[in-house]
This record gives sequence, structure tokens and C-alpha cells, in this order.
Amino acid sequence: MSTAFNPSAADVSKLPASPERTEPRTAGDRRPLWELAVGYGFLQLALWSEGDLRWAWAVALILWILGVTLYHRPSLRELGLSGTGLLRSLWVVGAAAVIAAAMLFGAHLAGTLHRYALHHALLGVATGYLVWTFEQQFMLQPFFFVRLERSMGSGKAVWAAAGLFALAHLPNPVLVPATFAAGLAFCELFRRYRNIYTLAVAQAILGMCLAAAVPDALHHHMHVGIGYLTWIPR
Repeated sequence: MSTAFNPSAADVSKLPASPERTEPRTAGDRRPLWELAVGYGFLQLALWSEGDLRWAWAVALILWILGVTLYHRPSLRELGLSGTGLLRSLWVVGAAAVIAAAMLFGAHLAGTLHRYALHHALLGVATGYLVWTFEQQFMLQPFFFVRLERSMGSGKAVWAAAGLFALAHLPNPVLVPATFAAGLAFCELFRRYRNIYTLAVAQAILGMCLAAAVPDALHHHMHVGIGYLTWIPR
């Protein structure tokens, strides 16, 4: 008879649970995808509308995201708004600064560097853009990525969320590939650290430097949707 330890089912039930936390999978529940689809539809309608109609769709998008989020009552960690992973992910900001510096230096050598944000107060522009990147990361991560993660797993969700992020920047030939690459990185970093603060700061740094490094004639002052097609140089 073997003397190896062979616990009974009752003994096993008394063992401490693993500290690892896994995201719930709801493969049979299509509600997360429907919620995402409606929100993404509002986003596209806002991007391809002008005037008051654009603002109406934008308000509908905001209300939809806030309403759905409050309905599910997620934790701050699930939203990426807690302190979880903040210190461990601070290196992302440093990495973004290095990449941004390289972009600016390359643009200087190529002769494409221009004063994108210096037509106005730089601090005001940077602050406003940081607020905008925080809003984008909130849409991309806790609204898009988390719902895709619950439906298809985190690995596939990284690619799917990055694809949606890039498609939202059509038809801008600079921002579509840039946001797809950045979206892959951002979603993977969110999957690891569950924090959007550092991601928002990193996106703000990269976005402003990309805008200054690439001529306005190519990215049309970073406009997307109908704004890219109707942009008029100043």
C-alpha cells in the first residue's frame, strides 16, 4: 500500500484557496458584446457626424458608457482606477518618454518637426490632451477590453480591442497603424497591471510628440472620422 499523501475530498475543501485571481469567462453570455457594440456604434456616429448632431451622439456615448458601468457596479480595480499596479507600471511613462524623444529627434533630422502645440499655451494644451487620453483609456480598457476579455479570453481580447481602437481612427493614415500598435501595448499592459493612469500619461506623451513629429499635411492635426476629410490647413 502506498504511503503517499492522498487527501480526501473533505480535506481538500479545507485547503486555502489559491490567491490567484482570474477574470470570469461568460462565453454563453453575449451581453458584454452587445453593450460594447452599442457603445462603439455611438462612437462611430459621433466621429462621422458634424455640428450639433456630433455632440448629440457624443453625449449618447458618454451616457451609455456611464450607465452600463454603473449598472454592473464594478470594483475600482476592475476599472483600472485603484492603486493596483500603479507603482509597478510607472516604467511605462519612462518608456513612453524615451520613445517620444526618439520620435522628436528623428523628426528633427528629417526636417518634419513642427510647433504643433505651441500655437497656444503648452501647459493648457497638455492638460486638455491628458484629460482626453484618460477618457480614451477608460473606453479602451474597462469598457472595450474587459468585455472582450470576458467573452473570448484575455489573449484574443488584446488583439480585438486594439483593432477596435485603430478602426476608430479611420481614415487617418498616420493614426490607424500607430493606434493599433499602441493599442496592443496598452491592452497588454492593462491586462498585467490593471491601471489606466500610467497608460493615459504615456498616451498623452506619445500622442503630442507624434503630432509634432509628423507633418500636419499627413495627420490633418490629428483629426479622425469626418474631421480628417474636412480639415482645412491654417
